[in-house]
Amino acid sequence: MFKNYITGCFFVGVVLFSFFGFQTDVFAQTSAGQAINAEILSDIWYSTTDISEGDKIMIYVGFQNHSDKNLAGTAGFYVDGLEIAKSDFTANLKSLIKLEAPYIAKAGNHKVQIKILSIKEPLGNAEAILSINNLLSSETAEKDLNVKRPITREVVLTTAGNIANTVVNTVNKYADKLADYVESQKKPTEQSNLTSDLITTSSQDKFFQKDTFGTSTINAVSANDKNKFSFYNFFMDILIFLIGHWVWVVVAIFLFIVYSIFRRD
Repeated sequence: MFKNYITGCFFVGVVLFSFFGFQTDVFAQTSAGQAINAEILSDIWYSTTDISEGDKIMIYVGFQNHSDKNLAGTAGFYVDGLEIAKSDFTANLKSLIKLEAPYIAKAGNHKVQIKILSIKEPLGNAEAILSINNLLSSETAEKDLNVKRPITREVVLTTAGNIANTVVNTVNKYADKLADYVESQKKPTEQSNLTSDLITTSSQDKFFQKDTFGTSTINAVSANDKNKFSFYNFFMDILIFLIGHWVWVVVAIFLFIVYSIFRRD
């Protein structure tokens, strides 16, 4: 008798469990295929508007549940596409709640976005898993987050050094090209001129003449031309040197200007 009673209870329990399980599955499947009158709001805001590197701020967004049932879920917080935090939430029917997550600010311009990762309906000891695609909106638009770098002596010196190196390297490239151009404009050397003249003209007619004492001397005009060429090349060498040491030239000019200003005073 007792054995039959136990067997009957077991059978009834199995039937009830199967029935309620079947009902829950049907409800979950039905709910998953229906639109959910709830959404994550598009706007994001922060705990402060003046954000510097290293500040701990809070990122906020609203979730509106317009439906007639309670909802629960998880939201993911993303900065530049990387997940920084998750937040579990419960939104009762006809309610508006705030979702939030902390963030340690990093210098630079960033993009922040929040997405609903899962949504469900609590049913006492059970729950109905819903599809986030059925929400009116499951993610926010990306919002800018501008984080300032603190202005310290080290930051100023580092920034100034980087700018100076960039400027110097850039100017050096153009200075090298200019120096090569100036080098190409130099006249042939005196020796090459002399050799060329000796080959192309008669030495007696071009380079030698008798002075009053009968001594042969180099033609004065040709010698003057060679001196001109030598002076020209010497000047070009100086110009090439100044171009190669343009930094010191700029410093010298700057000091001269400063000296001239103070001298007038």
